[in-house]
Amino acid sequence: MEKNRTAILVVDMLNDFVTGALKCDRGLAIVPKTQELLRGARRAGVPVIFCNDAHLKGIDREFEVWGEHAVAGTKGAEVIPELELCEKDYVVPKRRYSGFFHTDLDLLLRELGVDTVVMTGLHAHMCVRHTSADAFQLGYKVVVATDATDSFTEEDYLIGIKYLHEVYGAKLVTVSDLLKEWNV
Repeated sequence: MEKNRTAILVVDMLNDFVTGALKCDRGLAIVPKTQELLRGARRAGVPVIFCNDAHLKGIDREFEVWGEHAVAGTKGAEVIPELELCEKDYVVPKRRYSGFFHTDLDLLLRELGVDTVVMTGLHAHMCVRHTSADAFQLGYKVVVATDATDSFTEEDYLIGIKYLHEVYGAKLVTVSDLLKEWNV
């Protein structure tokens, strides 16, 4: 994997997903490995892109399933402070599960010369899965940082990771292995 053709996609590591309206203790558990990955990626010059729910108050369809969460402009829709959002990072707001659906993520990745995306964040069986599906359909290679990705339950996580590997050919790696590959 060429680091100069790779980007990290951090999916929904937001206040509402980790500690707020849709709190996920397992999301909190992946923070240290995600921090390690993002720090290493930034040192290696690999772009970090946050794909964040940013819903319109009262109207987005996801509210029908999950209740109101991650409303654009609220604290709940902000990246958790532990991930130290930097000025050189990118933020792509999304209103559906996929970071690509009606966003400019594909355009951003193409302008950055990216052909491989490293998936991290929440949830392996939902938003990470749908973002990976669109990445695959658009021709990107998909890699999953397995220890920087999780779901509400172990079962959901394992189902999600298995699906990403079997259906999209996602390469499954640990943060340590990825950083070793990049010599950081």
